Amino acid sequence: MITLYGAPASVFVRKPRILLHEKSVPFWVDPINLYQYVNEDFQQASPLNKIPALRDASFTLADSSAICAYIDKKYPTPSFYPQNPEDYARALWFEEYADTVLFQAIAPCYYQTILVPLYYQREPDFMAIDRAITQNLPPVAQYLETQLAGKLFFVKEQFSIADVAVVSIFMNMHFSGYPLDSKRWPNLSTYLNTHFQRESIHCCIEEIERELIRTPPPSAPYQYLHC
Repeated sequence: MITLYGAPASVFVRKPRILLHEKSVPFWVDPINLYQYVNEDFQQASPLNKIPALRDASFTLADSSAICAYIDKKYPTPSFYPQNPEDYARALWFEEYADTVLFQAIAPCYYQTILVPLYYQREPDFMAIDRAITQNLPPVAQYLETQLAGKLFFVKEQFSIADVAVVSIFMNMHFSGYPLDSKRWPNLSTYLNTHFQRESIHCCIEEIERELIRTPPPSAPYQYLHC
C-alpha cells in the first residue's frame, strides 16, 4: 500500500491525497512533523527533507507535482492530465501558478492563524494576515477570476490537476476563517464553493479538520479514511 509522508497541516500534502481519493486508491499517511522529528524512511524518500514524499513498495519519490504525475500514470482512471497538448500545458501552468504565486499570496493567513498557535504557541501576526488579504491576494484572485469566466474548471470541462492544485491552496483560507469576497470575485467564489462540496475535497477538508484539532497532532502512521 502507498505511504504518503506529510504533516496533516501541510498544504502540499493535499494534492496527492485528493488524487488518491478520486482514484479510490487506499493509502497510509505517515504524519511527518518537520518541526519535531523525521524518520529514516522519510529521509530516504525525500532527499531535500521536504514534504510530501511517497513510498510505493521499493519506489520512493518527493515533490507534490512529481507524486501526482506518478499517481496518475500508475492509476490512469480517471485521468487528471488532459490529452490535448494545449490543455495539458495549461493544466500544468495552473498547477504551478497555484503552487507558487497563489500559495505565497495567502500563506500568511494559514501560517499565522493555524501553524503559529499550533507549533509555536504564539499569537498570530494580524498585520501579516491583513497584508495578505488586502495586498497579496487581490491581483492573484483577479487573474483566476478572469480565467474562469463563469466556468467551473480551469481547463475545458475536466476536473484536472489544475483544479486540484488551486482548490488545495484555497483550503488555507477556509481553515483560517477568511472567506473569499464573493461580491468582488463571484466566478472564483462559485468555483470554490462548488468544489469544496466535491466528495474527495470535502472528505479531505473533514479529515484535515479532525487532524488539526487533535492534541497533539497525530505522530504515528494511520490509514486515510474515505467518507
